Amino acid sequence: MKNIKKIVAIMLCLVMMLSLAACRITIDGESNAKKKVTNGTIGLSVSTQNNPFFVSLVEGAKAEARKQGVQLTVVDAGDDATKQVSDIEDLVSKGVSVLIVNPVDSDAVSGAVQAAKNQGIKVISVDRAVNGVEVDCEIASDNVAGAELATQFIVDTLGEGAEVAELQGIAGASAAIDRGQGFHNVADAKLTVVASQVANFDRTEGMTVMENMLQANPDIQAVFAANDEMALGAVEAISGANKNILVVGFDATDDALAAIRDGRMAATIAQQPELIGSTSIANAVKLINGESIDAKIPVEVTLVTIDNVDTFNAKAPVEIVGNGGIGLSVSTQNNPFFVTLVDGAKAKADELGVTLTVVDAGDDVTKQVSDIEDLCSKDISVLIVNPVDSDAVAGAVESAKAKGIRVIAVDRAVNGVEIDCQIASDNVLGAELATQYIVDKLGEGAKVAELQGTAGASAAIDRGTGFHNIADSKLTVVASQVANFDRTEGMTVMENMLQANPDIQGVFAANDEMALGALEAVSGAGKDVVIVGFDATDDAIAAIKEGRMDATIAQQPDLIGATSVEYAKKLIDGESIPASVPVEVTLITIDNAQ
Repeated sequence: MKNIKKIVAIMLCLVMMLSLAACRITIDGESNAKKKVTNGTIGLSVSTQNNPFFVSLVEGAKAEARKQGVQLTVVDAGDDATKQVSDIEDLVSKGVSVLIVNPVDSDAVSGAVQAAKNQGIKVISVDRAVNGVEVDCEIASDNVAGAELATQFIVDTLGEGAEVAELQGIAGASAAIDRGQGFHNVADAKLTVVASQVANFDRTEGMTVMENMLQANPDIQAVFAANDEMALGAVEAISGANKNILVVGFDATDDALAAIRDGRMAATIAQQPELIGSTSIANAVKLINGESIDAKIPVEVTLVTIDNVDTFNAKAPVEIVGNGGIGLSVSTQNNPFFVTLVDGAKAKADELGVTLTVVDAGDDVTKQVSDIEDLCSKDISVLIVNPVDSDAVAGAVESAKAKGIRVIAVDRAVNGVEIDCQIASDNVLGAELATQYIVDKLGEGAKVAELQGTAGASAAIDRGTGFHNIADSKLTVVASQVANFDRTEGMTVMENMLQANPDIQGVFAANDEMALGALEAVSGAGKDVVIVGFDATDDAIAAIKEGRMDATIAQQPDLIGATSVEYAKKLIDGESIPASVPVEVTLITIDNAQ
């Protein structure tokens, strides 16, 4: 009996020891769950690449990554905080060792960044802080000091008490907050601030906000914009209003430096985005190697005016690969606009004596990707692309760039890829002109319909934005549908719209082909509807002269084509070119149709 009791006691002790061991194992497992297995790579989540400053930052990061021999994955949030959170989570799931984040919103990303840190991933913030999270390093310019320099320049130029306006950046972004603070540190004591409004670091919004400010405050003497994109938008608004106003920006982008040289802008603050990008990678590599780094690394800023602008040189030319030939991938030649664009490109190529190979995608994205790959295999030096879909061609264009081929986009953007130059009309402004014409013709509240272009095409997106910028506040939009920039689809969609909404008074079509299709449908229904298109094709101009169509927006497709080849030749010759080349648009009505 004693032996049995002894055996039972020993067994109980063993069970307790095993239980404790199991508990120990479980606890260790929970601890290890917080440590993610990383792979020595770096992830960079950037707020947007639709801004030259961040394009330069990413270029600096990529160059340093190549130099250091580390793998860098870049994701573009497109100024969407929700997308950025998802991007960060995706980078974490891929096992990056260091996360570099340039927040859209310094508060909104904090949860995702903290979650990354909880898994043992090192974090560096660049240009903007991550609020409420202790990151490993913050690399940024002194935005407060920079804005103070900019605002003191206004005081020194105009004197104390001058009436000034402020264009603010994205609400919640630390750079916007800090630059606003620097502005008000000086302006509240020395100037008269008559207007201050958010324009989201965007050129188009900067122009629109500035137009509204000038209407409400016609005596504004100066503007401080929290970045150069908004400043350049303000310059357009001021030029349109025929005013003489001092404009100061922040970032020293190539376009801003050119505007200062031309006397259109007064000053900007020079950061060094490429240095910010490269410094972030250099310090990320130190973290991967187990080295310690400073918690804050400041990057110097400088006031740039006409007196020192020439010391800020253009980027050094990149080595040109290939045989000096140019490839042009056009979305479709089943559209007079793109036929004219190609004609302009061919004429300029003949004039310059360069080889130009043109391929027509026929509005087929899959074919266009194949076309681009084929052009690259022919050893071209520059690819000119007019995308069928601005997202779908991104991979093929990125592959071309990886081979050292320079890239120019025409008429439509390539989303998420750092190209060398974009040449296009101002589609947002053109659509605003067209829609305001409808307002002026029919009066506010009129019932209108919209024929949208190919989904995903940047021209379709921008023209839709311009239409709604005006229509949503001044008209009654009763129908809006995609018709793929096609005349037959325009007619079919318009017929359906008229059946559902027989009282439609006006139509904005995002190109003339759809407008002419709508015209057929309206004529067949025996209706009298104001129709406005976009492109000023020969058929549309003829319809305006005959009184069948009311208006269109004149781009200059031949000039877009010619300019693209001209700038491609400059790249081949080792010259630097601007990141964006706008081509003027005009409203065409019966009064000026020729």
